[in-house]
Amino acid sequence: YSLGISVFSPMMNLYQITRLNPGVKASYLRLCTSIYPQQAALRMIQVNVATPIKDNLNPWVAFAALGVLQGGIYGHANIELARRLGVGSVVKLSGIFRGSLFAFARDIISQGGPFMLSHRFSERYLDPILPATDKTTMAAKHWMSVLGISVVATYASHGFHVCQTAMQTNQSLSYWGSMRHVYARHGIRFLTNGAEARVGLLLVTNVFNEIFLKPAWGDR
Repeated sequence: YSLGISVFSPMMNLYQITRLNPGVKASYLRLCTSIYPQQAALRMIQVNVATPIKDNLNPWVAFAALGVLQGGIYGHANIELARRLGVGSVVKLSGIFRGSLFAFARDIISQGGPFMLSHRFSERYLDPILPATDKTTMAAKHWMSVLGISVVATYASHGFHVCQTAMQTNQSLSYWGSMRHVYARHGIRFLTNGAEARVGLLLVTNVFNEIFLKPAWGDR
């Protein structure tokens, strides 16, 4: 799970940085492979910390914890990449968890939503349209629900992601300051600027969640 997602995650971080800083050129393969080992290790820690939270509380709280930890993983990538690209200001690794409230909100929506709501969505909206219960139809309805909700949830949460990226690569910014900063530079487009990369990553992540995480965590 961690090794697979960590292949794609730094690429998304790098794409987001280049979208927020037009004109920056980057070598994706060289930069992303250079931070892959650290990213994979951090993601393993993330999942192992969140699992007992799910066991003792519930998956919604676990995804909130995943979000904060995910913010740190993104923070590590954003800071290392920003340093190497020479963008941002006051870029220090001590700021990897800056913007954790943004991360908290982002991952409850982008990962918690598909994980927790896909089965209900399929039952309520797809079963009346596709009432057949054969294995192929059931699988099709399941993945239509997971992937459809993933796309909507990614766009709905993307503004939080952009603001956290701004806080991590410009560490003089406050929460309010990061929102003003991205709005001043990109206008209302900041809500979707670079979201296509997160759609790809979240599709991969939520497929991995269904294949690997849901059997381990239980389908509730």
